[in-house]
Amino acid sequence: TFEEPALVPMPNSPGATVPPGSQLSDFFLPTLGVSFSSGADFVAVVDHYPPDPDATPTPPSIIGGTASDGTLNYSVPITAAFFATPNTSTRARTDYVQVLGDQFGLGSGTVTLEAYDYLGNLIGTDTDTDTKPFGEGPVLRIDVAGIHSVRFFSSNATVGFGNFEFGALTAVPEPAIWAMMIMGFGIVGWSMRRRGLSPRFA
Repeated sequence: TFEEPALVPMPNSPGATVPPGSQLSDFFLPTLGVSFSSGADFVAVVDHYPPDPDATPTPPSIIGGTASDGTLNYSVPITAAFFATPNTSTRARTDYVQVLGDQFGLGSGTVTLEAYDYLGNLIGTDTDTDTKPFGEGPVLRIDVAGIHSVRFFSSNATVGFGNFEFGALTAVPEPAIWAMMIMGFGIVGWSMRRRGLSPRFA
């Protein structure tokens, strides 16, 4: 929900430079296996409490996109990617992701969540409207196996996000491991052919 004491939310001022204490990238990587980025290599943690706590799924903080110059910019999509713990250099995947949009609807526009596998292929999307009554926000969820990363954004470039959830993570076998497995199967098959044996299956 981005309310951890070590995260210091910045004022909700689009175009302002995101201070170091409000920059979120790998804070959750060692413990939860997720990293965040946007136009910069971090997203902004923003104090969205004013004018009313009902404007935010879990007050006071939301996350917003960032421009490449490090400023708060809600028009830039947010990316979250998953990695194994404690070996965070290994990519991971999950089977569901959910995120909530802020609860200050503008009466128009849409909010979208996209899911990608570890090869970068789009494997799922979900879209909701930003037309809910005040105090109710968009709910985006994708249930599909093999999610390595997600990307979320709004069409009206004003929506922040909170309450990011995802399922259990499993490590993605690296290409070298797949190559060794395929080579092993090949050697077994070649050996059986030399002996004139046929594979048997239970």
